[in-house]
Amino acid sequence: MLLPDRAALCGSDPSGADQANRFIMVLLALQRVAYLFPAGVSAANGTHRSPTLHLLLLFTAVAWNVALFRSALRRGWFSSLPVYLDVLFSVVLLVVVDGHLAGEVRQVVPTWVDCAAEAAAALAAAVIAPPLFAVTVVLALIGTQVAVTVAENSGGGTLIPELVYATNGIAGFAVVAGVGIRYLRCQGRMLDRINLQRSVAEAERAADQARYATRVAHHRFLHDTVLTTLTLIARGGVDHRAEQVRQRCARDAEYIRGLLTDPVDTTPGTVTEALGQVVNDVSPLGLRVRYRSELAPPDVPPHVVEAFRDATREALNNVVKHAGVDEAWLTVTGVDDVLRVTVVDRGRGFDPDGVRPGFGFRNSVVERVAEVGGRVRVSSEPGAGTCVELSWPR
Repeated sequence: MLLPDRAALCGSDPSGADQANRFIMVLLALQRVAYLFPAGVSAANGTHRSPTLHLLLLFTAVAWNVALFRSALRRGWFSSLPVYLDVLFSVVLLVVVDGHLAGEVRQVVPTWVDCAAEAAAALAAAVIAPPLFAVTVVLALIGTQVAVTVAENSGGGTLIPELVYATNGIAGFAVVAGVGIRYLRCQGRMLDRINLQRSVAEAERAADQARYATRVAHHRFLHDTVLTTLTLIARGGVDHRAEQVRQRCARDAEYIRGLLTDPVDTTPGTVTEALGQVVNDVSPLGLRVRYRSELAPPDVPPHVVEAFRDATREALNNVVKHAGVDEAWLTVTGVDDVLRVTVVDRGRGFDPDGVRPGFGFRNSVVERVAEVGGRVRVSSEPGAGTCVELSWPR
């Protein structure tokens, strides 16, 4: 008897219906092992009129069951034609094997072909889809069993107990298998529907989160670039006719154009390169940045580089908008396995306890750094400038 192996039972990601089918196949296979094994052990006990024919039929039964379950494993479930053939084979076994037993043996113990008929009835009730066809097949097995039993007791003896035993075994296995196995398969299909609905809901939620994350990213970048440029021009803080300012406006316009067409390539490069680009971006705004990156670590992950690049840009934008100075210091180090980026100015400063962080600083600096596992610390005093330190443990 062939049992499903571990690989067949535990596929890469079986559905609920597949799992139910495989579990049922194991149960049906074990039922057949339960009668074929003792049949093989008792085959040589000399109680059969034709031991050679009996052994040949037993070997044929084993081979048939191996082929039947191998085919079911390949398909994932039983097809109808092998099930009908299994019933026909069981009918033949009932007629031939029971007809070649010694008379006294049949009256003492049931034969293994009786169990084969019960297994065939269970399989038919479980697999044959139209209930009327399944009932007809089971009744055919019961009729054959009754006819064989009556023929064996034609010389007398108590017939009623054997008829009850024969019909009860086949009918009982058929009912249990027909109801129980169909219920299991129904539950498997229901589980698949629930999983599909959950997968669809999760996909929709993930899509919503992705859209929200994209909107936040665009919002932050627009705030840090386009909005900052327009705000400074509107305040008269920079000359919009200056070449550097016009170049920055052109880059901002290119970014907006990219939002309307293709995604913008924001590959950051190394932390030194990314912060160097930030320095170039804010210089048109009239801020001279003294940049030091000799101790910058070379192996910072791209997503951290991107977060620190954008947070640093907003910190320098705040110097332009609020500090009232035209000079700032930007330093990046990688000492003690901690990436640190500091932005320092000697401007008007503020009282951190008395001033609530604005949207730009909170959203574009603090939250950006926190999203990659870093933190932001601000030190400032009125009239003494401001120091913004971004740190990330490597």
